[in-house]
Amino acid sequence: MSKTVYLTTPLKREDIEDLAIDDIVYITGDLYTMMYYDHFTRLLDMKAAGESLPMELEGAAIYHTGTFFKRREDGSYDFRAIGTTTSSKFNSFTPDLIRKLGIRAILGKGGMDRATLDAMRECGCVYLALAGGCSAIYTCKVDRLEKEYWPESHKSWADNMLKLNVTSYGPLFVSMDAHGNSLYGEAQGVSEDRRDMIYKKLGIKSKGRES
Repeated sequence: MSKTVYLTTPLKREDIEDLAIDDIVYITGDLYTMMYYDHFTRLLDMKAAGESLPMELEGAAIYHTGTFFKRREDGSYDFRAIGTTTSSKFNSFTPDLIRKLGIRAILGKGGMDRATLDAMRECGCVYLALAGGCSAIYTCKVDRLEKEYWPESHKSWADNMLKLNVTSYGPLFVSMDAHGNSLYGEAQGVSEDRRDMIYKKLGIKSKGRES
C-alpha cells in the first residue's frame, strides 16, 4: 500500500531507500532547477576539474523545470510561475550527475531511461513525477527564489539554474525508486505485449515477427 512521506533537504539515503513506487512525497527545503544541457555539463566539468561547485548538491533534489520570475532593482526576485519539463532530454547526463554529485531526488515528468534507473539503485536516488499541466498547484508551494546561477549564460532570464526554497512541495509521485523499479518500464512492457496482440488480430506483420 502506498504511503505519504514528508521529506526535508538535504535528503538522506535511508529516507530515499524507504520509498517505493506509488508513494506520495512532499519536500521542504531547497530545489535546484535544471532545464538546459549546459546546466549539467557545466557542473560535471567543474567536478572533473576539481573545482568547488557554487551549490551543495550532496543529498540535493534537482528539478527539470522552467520558471517565470522578475528581477527586482534591489536584487531580490518576484517569482511568478513554474512548469515541469520532460526529463528524458537529460538521460545522457543524469547517471553521472547521480554518481558524481550525490543527487538524491530528481523531479520531472515522463520518466527516464534504464541507465538512470541503474544509477538510482546503485547510489540511492529516486525519480519523483509531477502532475503535468498543473503549474498553479505547484507554483504556490515556492516560498522564494533564493539564488540565480550564471545569469550571463543565457539570453533569457528564465533559462538560468535557480535555487528555490519550498514548503511541502507536492504532491510528487514515486515512479522510479532506488530498488530498480520503474512505472515507465512496466508500462513499456505492457505496451509491447498489447501491440503484438493488436497486430495479430489485425493481421499485421510487426518488424521481425510473423502475423
